[in-house]
Parts: sequence; C-alpha cells; structure tokens
Amino acid sequence: MQATSITEQEIIAYGTKKNLMLSPTAIPVLRKLDNFKHVLDQLSLENTFMIGAEDVEKKVVKTKIMLKQDPLPQKETNTPFSPAAKEMEANFAILSEYDVTGNSNSEGTTQDFLTFFRDRFSILSELIKRRGGISPKPLKRIVPLPKNEEVDIIGMVYKTWKTKNDHLAMELEDTEAKVIALVLKNDAALQPSAQKIMPDDVIGVKGIKLSDNLMIAKELIWPEIPHAKQRTIRKPVSIAAVTDVHVGSKLFLEKEFQEFLSWIQGNCPAEEQELVGSIKYLMITGDNVDGVGIYPGQENELAIQDVYEQYETFCKLILQIPEHIEIFLIPGNHDAVRRADPQPALPDKMISLLKGRKNIHSMGSPAWIEVEGLKVLLHHGASIHDLISSVSYLDSEHPAKAMADLLMRRTLMSTYGKGQPYVPEKKDYMAMKEVPDYIFFGEMHHNDYTHYRGTTIINGGTWQARTGYQVKLGHVPTPGVVPIVRLDTGKITEKRFYTPEDEVHGEE
Repeated sequence: MQATSITEQEIIAYGTKKNLMLSPTAIPVLRKLDNFKHVLDQLSLENTFMIGAEDVEKKVVKTKIMLKQDPLPQKETNTPFSPAAKEMEANFAILSEYDVTGNSNSEGTTQDFLTFFRDRFSILSELIKRRGGISPKPLKRIVPLPKNEEVDIIGMVYKTWKTKNDHLAMELEDTEAKVIALVLKNDAALQPSAQKIMPDDVIGVKGIKLSDNLMIAKELIWPEIPHAKQRTIRKPVSIAAVTDVHVGSKLFLEKEFQEFLSWIQGNCPAEEQELVGSIKYLMITGDNVDGVGIYPGQENELAIQDVYEQYETFCKLILQIPEHIEIFLIPGNHDAVRRADPQPALPDKMISLLKGRKNIHSMGSPAWIEVEGLKVLLHHGASIHDLISSVSYLDSEHPAKAMADLLMRRTLMSTYGKGQPYVPEKKDYMAMKEVPDYIFFGEMHHNDYTHYRGTTIINGGTWQARTGYQVKLGHVPTPGVVPIVRLDTGKITEKRFYTPEDEVHGEE
C-alpha cells in the first residue's frame, strides 16, 4: 500500500535537520520509501544543493532500499483457497530443559569451564556406553594392567599429532588421568574414522596396552546416533523453513520475501494450494536481521542503520504470516543476543510487535521441540564453519553433510577455542541427548538436505543476495528458496522466489 502515514511535513522537517533542500519532485518518491530517513542520511553526505526525484531514485537503487508497493496481485486459481492446516489443531511441545534462555549463570571462571567440560564428558561418554560393545575402564586403572592386555577406554581428546613414524597419536583424558592412543598408519580399516578426530571429541577406544599410559587403538567408537528408519506420521501436515533473512542489509531480498509472504497466504497457483494449505509449522533459524557492528565497515552495507528499526521491519514482515501457522523463532550470530553459543532467545524489546501473537514462539539456539510426536532440533549453526575448516571431507556447498558429522559426535559444538565462541554454562546445552527426527539450521546461506541414520537434515538457505565476501571465497549462496517437508511422507519440496539473473553483489 502507499505510505500515507508519512507526511510531507515530516520529510521536509527531517530534510531541514540534515541541511538538505528538497525539490517538490522528491517528496512523492520519499513518501513511498520504507526508510526515507536513511536515504536522506546518505544524501546529506554528498553535499548536493538541491535534492530532486532523480537523486532519490539513484540512491534507492544504490542502497537497495525498497519502495513501498501495492500488494502483490493474487494469482488466479481455479478454486478458493482454504488451507487444510487451518482446520487442524497444532500438536507441539517446546522442550525448555534444553534451552539456555533464562538459565545462563556462567561467570566465565575456571570452575565454570571445568564444570562445563565435565558435563560434556559425562553426557557423551554415557551415550557411547549405551551403544554397547565396550566395557571402559577409568584411565587411571590402565597403569597396573600388564603389557599387551586388551583394554577399553572412553576419553576426551586433548590433542592429536603425527608421530615421527607417521602414526596418528591422540591424547585422551577423563576426570582423573590421561592416556595416549596410537592409530597405526598401516591400519587401513581405522584410518577413515581416525581422520575425523578433533580436539574436545569424546570417543571410545578399544585396543591393546603398550606401556603405562600408551595403547594401540584397534577400534574407535563415537557417541553416534543409532541406525533407524525415517519416522513419519499419518497427519498430512508440513513444516516450512526460513533462515538468514538479514533484514536491514542492502542485499536483503525484500521483494522476493514479500512474494513468499503472499504465497504462504494462499496467493498461489491452483496446483500449489494443497502444498501451501498443508503448512502448519514454520521454522525460522536465525540471522533474522543483519544487525549493527557485526563486522568492520558493516555500516556501508546497511539499508537500515538502526537495529531497532531492523527488528521492527522484520516483525512487520513476520506478522503477515497466517495465524494458523505455528512459528518457531531462534537467533543467529547477527541477532541482538550474545554471539557465543548457546544463545538465549531474542530480547522482548526487540520483537515486542510479535508478543501479541500466540502462534509465534521465541526460543534460544539450540532449541528442541516435539512436533506431532517427532523430535525437532533448531540451531543457527555457526559452529559449522569451524568444523568445515578442520575436516578435509566437508565443504560449504554441502552444509547438511557437516551437520550429519556433528550428529556422529552428538554435539553441536566443535573444537573449543576456534572461530565460534562458547559460554561455559553449568551444563552442556550443545550436546544432543535426544535423537532428532529433523534438524533445521542456517548460517551457510546454501540450501542443502540429507538423511542420516533416520534423521532428516535441512539447511534453509538465505534471503540475502551474494555478498562481496562470498564472492572472494567463491561461495555461491542459494537465496530465496523455501524447503517444505511433508511429515506424512518425509518428502521435501522446494519453492523458489529468486532468479539468479537478478544477482547483486555487496561491497568487496
């Protein structure tokens, strides 16, 4: 709709404040802008004497600020839209015991770190024991055993290195002692698993003792999830996924996101009505806004400079989603919460416009939900970067494979002390105590899906065009693609709202 709420007097007053002289032709164009103040802020830096319509339009194109438009016309359909999901009762439960929101009490002390890593070790070692086939001894009890005795242990990896004979050595520790385990270079069967080992992994080792604190590994056992078939339900409902919207960025694909909102409201071709009508749940997995001060020079890439305005715009967009759809919202590393995992839910003051809607549920990251009897894990996924940079068989174009690797480790936290920070909470919120049926995550700006031992993994892409930084890295994002998964079949369908020919790159 036209922006009738913005008056000519408001625009002139703000222009005067910025020492700008506005031509009468500029006023109607400025009234159509969602963020006319930001355009005038930019124009005030250019020492232009008289601002005309052409000056405003050039600045709009350069900054990618969108003009307010009339609502998208409803596409012709053969039948009136009546979403089946609207008549279905929602069936979900938020597993709040796995959410750090309101439970963060870490002070970052040495004792906090000790408590955190002990809890991590306790959780993951217990998962290894549940797998069976291993009877571990505490590491301190390895010393009195005779040489060449078969031993089973569980330990946390302190460090790994190559020996002078090119064997892989790893130092493992439990709460009382340390042991060095060797994976021999000619052990072809064990090498693939050994190459995955990273510091802070908790693994089981079956092997043979060589000396007081040295053993040869013969088998490695990960916490791992069990093999299972993909679980489905009888109810014909779907979950849609949205992530990395980045409202406030000059590269935010506002037009395409508005098309998505129109589509999910039912303004879609007749052949898509059944799919749209089945959507009962929407997962939004972080980087909801671009934020402010996230990286050096970001102010030059923002269409909305104020973080509160970014969230206001984001909330107004989300409020257009039909109320019969249950929305689950978590933060990411661009959002107005701590960057370190685990992240608490978005502050109420940032999303106050959403607080009146009972179908919108704000949680921390990671978050666990039981949806229609299925376990669903939400996580923004910033730790994926550390994992990909450390393991040779992973890459940014296949983030779902990296998440499967974390499932094997049964933790969303890769090695401590790399790029992604972690808060040493009193308990490990990053450990996967449950076995998820679905994992939804973001961060990588690349749609990707896989099935791993019965778990369906979905990375939802982004709503931000390719950035200059991504161009330098050679990373090709997949913006404007919405995955929808049917819970009765497990089938994933993509709905695309973005044409690559429209690609606009950010600052390099």
